[in-house]
Amino acid sequence: MPTIGFQGEPGAFSDQAAQALVSGCTTVGYTDFDTLIKATSLRKVDAGLLPVENSIFGAIARAYDLLWDTPGLHIVEETTIAVEMCLIGVPGATERGIVEVRSHAVALEQVRHFTDLHPKWQRTAVDDTAGAVAEIMRLGDPKVAAIGPAFAAIRYGATVMRRRIQDDAQNFTRFYLLALASTEPRSDRAVVGIEIPHRPGSLRDALSAFADRRIDLRNIVARPNHVDPFHYRFFFEVRAVDGDRLTDALAAVDGKTRLFGRY
Repeated sequence: MPTIGFQGEPGAFSDQAAQALVSGCTTVGYTDFDTLIKATSLRKVDAGLLPVENSIFGAIARAYDLLWDTPGLHIVEETTIAVEMCLIGVPGATERGIVEVRSHAVALEQVRHFTDLHPKWQRTAVDDTAGAVAEIMRLGDPKVAAIGPAFAAIRYGATVMRRRIQDDAQNFTRFYLLALASTEPRSDRAVVGIEIPHRPGSLRDALSAFADRRIDLRNIVARPNHVDPFHYRFFFEVRAVDGDRLTDALAAVDGKTRLFGRY
């Protein structure tokens, strides 16, 4: 079975997404996105799962920068998981006995309504949600809880005291599965990137190249090009497109174009 790399500790949401996407795979966690992408590029894993968008916080900027800077990797699949935050403690812990909760800073923000009901709780930010669960299990203190995925609680033998404590029930994260070798597209979706001249109408003209060929733009992300201040690259997700129409559209764009994958 393939080995899938992800960012985070074992039991993280990314780990859960990888195992749901590729049933039976072996997963390997990396400390950050850059290390994950490097490992994938060096074939230390068969593929890497990179989060690219959260339904509440929007596009994940570093992920798109790494896509552009790593031309050997291709998007071969996409998946989405629901982000369900749980209050997790060591076996025997109770919500009444908690004095401190630990989690990633973003996760703590996503459960603010719940934690505000407990103003005496100390809130401690750590590097990773699953790491917070592993940490409280090592500590073994029933007064210290974690906020993270139920998947991590199962992984480390912790107890889920309360589920679905996130402020927004419609909290989802979307991932790209990246690999060195592209595959035959199993759908009509694709991700492309463009760099266009910094002049009036250049973005309108680029968009027209897709609109004139009736290509549906699912999403547009702008990122600085890291060369010229306030000049940008644009990432387009497209759907309902065949290869010939997409090739024609990219050829009609006045600028640099990239195809990151059809999947």
